[in-house]
Amino acid sequence: MTLPLVEAAMDDLRIAHRDLLRVVDSLSNDDWSRPVPYGDWTVKDLIAHCIGDMSPSGVGLILAGVLTPQFIADTGKTFDVRARNAAVVAERRDLAPEDMRQMLFSCHDAMHNAALKLSEEHLPVLAYTVPMGPDYDLHVEDWLWFGYHDRQHADDIRRAVEIEWQPETLTFLPEIEEKFRFMTRSREGFLRVVYSVADEAWDEQSADPGWTYRDILAHVAANDLRSQGRLRVVLGEGDEVDLQALNDTDNWNQRQVGERRGRSPRELVNELVANRRETLRLLSNLEPHHLSVTVGRADGSTPSVLDYLDMFGEHESMHAAQLVPASRARRFKAS
Repeated sequence: MTLPLVEAAMDDLRIAHRDLLRVVDSLSNDDWSRPVPYGDWTVKDLIAHCIGDMSPSGVGLILAGVLTPQFIADTGKTFDVRARNAAVVAERRDLAPEDMRQMLFSCHDAMHNAALKLSEEHLPVLAYTVPMGPDYDLHVEDWLWFGYHDRQHADDIRRAVEIEWQPETLTFLPEIEEKFRFMTRSREGFLRVVYSVADEAWDEQSADPGWTYRDILAHVAANDLRSQGRLRVVLGEGDEVDLQALNDTDNWNQRQVGERRGRSPRELVNELVANRRETLRLLSNLEPHHLSVTVGRADGSTPSVLDYLDMFGEHESMHAAQLVPASRARRFKAS
């Protein structure tokens, strides 16, 4: 008999996938070549990414009996998803859109069929912890709730159609580049939980007193504005008066969240990704002598620029953990 958890997760995936297919079917021929804000991929590249490798993915590892806590920990330390994503996209770049649409239609079949084979004997493995970042953990069972991925990239395609975006090449100091693996992992981990949140949960109270789950997303969406203000000071472009306002942390946070109340999650994610792109633009302007400059923070600490970049991921991981209780997976488990 199929586990109730599997049935719920596969239903969620089916609904999310159906919506993604509708978005893809609405594209014009020209839309497939549109750049996706705010990166380097076109819509066609993004669809190639959504297709993935058409494998059972993590569910296959469960059925093969090779998934252990040590395997999970070791993979998390060494695996760089950027290289895998780039390889999948490059492999499909010459395919015709109609062929890719057909592949997209059936891309989850292997994972779905494998998931239906899970039984009670696999429950201990499904309960294994998956470290996602500082203070942020998931469980293997969350891998079954893959609908978040289709929801996330359906919104990315909508953004590409709605916003005219021309990619620009940004170059970074090697020391900055080294920070991007953790920054990318943290941002993707945050977006994963954002697109896992149940629609009806956004305006419920979170564990953070005074903030709803929507408020947490609004806070993270705005937070790059704080980072940009501090980076402009490092670059000699900032204003000390503006910096003082940033250091009034509680008031600044409450004002930013209050200004964004009523915005949809999709609107907040649009701002989130646009703000991060501007942060990256500022980082691309850093020169070697800037790396020795310290960044003044509200708590009185003065980390180096490189140490400050580590805090981006730590901040997003902390708030991702606060969103987990609102996820479809956790709400199903609690029901």
